Amino acid sequence: MSNAVEGLQSAVAAIAATDRGGWNSSARSEELVELLGVRERLDAEVLRLTGEWEAAKDWAADGARSPVAWLAHRAPLTRQDAATLVRTARHVHDHRATAQALATGEITATHAELAARAARRREEFYAEHEVTLLEVARDLPPSGFRVAAQHWARCVDAVAGREKRGPADDLLDSYLDAQATFGGVGHLEGRLDPVSFQALLQRLDALEPPDPTDGPRPPRTLARRRADALMRLVHGEGRRARAAVEVILDVDTLLGRLSPDPTAQCCELKGFGPIPTDLAQALACDGAVGRVLMRGKSEVLDLGRRTRLVTPPLRRMLEIRDQTCTEEGCDVPGWWCDAHHEVPWWAGGPTDARNLRLRCRYHHLRDHARELMEFRVGPPGARGDPPGLGLAS
Repeated sequence: MSNAVEGLQSAVAAIAATDRGGWNSSARSEELVELLGVRERLDAEVLRLTGEWEAAKDWAADGARSPVAWLAHRAPLTRQDAATLVRTARHVHDHRATAQALATGEITATHAELAARAARRREEFYAEHEVTLLEVARDLPPSGFRVAAQHWARCVDAVAGREKRGPADDLLDSYLDAQATFGGVGHLEGRLDPVSFQALLQRLDALEPPDPTDGPRPPRTLARRRADALMRLVHGEGRRARAAVEVILDVDTLLGRLSPDPTAQCCELKGFGPIPTDLAQALACDGAVGRVLMRGKSEVLDLGRRTRLVTPPLRRMLEIRDQTCTEEGCDVPGWWCDAHHEVPWWAGGPTDARNLRLRCRYHHLRDHARELMEFRVGPPGARGDPPGLGLAS
């Protein structure tokens, strides 16, 4: 054991022996912040040492099968915590700029862990964008950088065509488990695809808005208001609120390119987070489309009028004509389906009866996944701005 570690252990023992019974709130708060700062620098050193130890394969000297197994057996860590430590330490060790930013305190150990998680199986892209991602990390707290790293990872997967799960998988995996407990009350547990989830929350929150703080009763919690709104939907009380979802689709992502800004909303369901590109295409196919062209984060170059692609009369005609999803063997009723453009709207396909057919969400998403792949792997020189967006003008 080094003298530095022995001194650290003695310091920790002295801190543990401190009697804070007579301290005021300000003194306790100041001590807490200082301790967290010291822990942060210690975490950074643990990452640096772990990276060196793992790269030198010191763990193999004891016959261990892996560094994770060695740590889980000899340190007070679960296998999951050990795996996170090794992955983060390896990431820091392998990327000099990241290691330097961590050593100087420009980023925290949490930033490094989030970067390592985002870079997993995307190492070649991280090496290309390391400097930009570190600039973002320096400017954002860990909570903000988590969102930026998620955006970057999702954009990389979309551009590289490596999204593991498609939106159709989310639809097939949706469920709602409703059971009565021994106490006689109902318990709900479920899983919804991003669009349905966000639409449900918007509908519930519109039905039961926040209570006034100066009312006769204490304001209800958000969870209680949503439960009350669900009961209003079940019992049919009150005015029906229309729920809508808004999708932000970045042009670079649509064209199969990485955005130069990793914090940009490459393909996002507003209020929920990143979604697959083919899901955004499917939503736009039967929704209201508006155009906002921007330079950077603040300068608006062009603001187009929002236009509904499929009008209510056209929608009624499609439901009368098609009756169900037009996929052979699929009998999902028409009112549950989307209106799909056979020639994509962004490729100049008209919004009329001849180019539209009803598709259930599952088959609609499958169609758009195929169209997007065909667009991205088209002949060299053939890819340009989709005409339907009018970006070239």
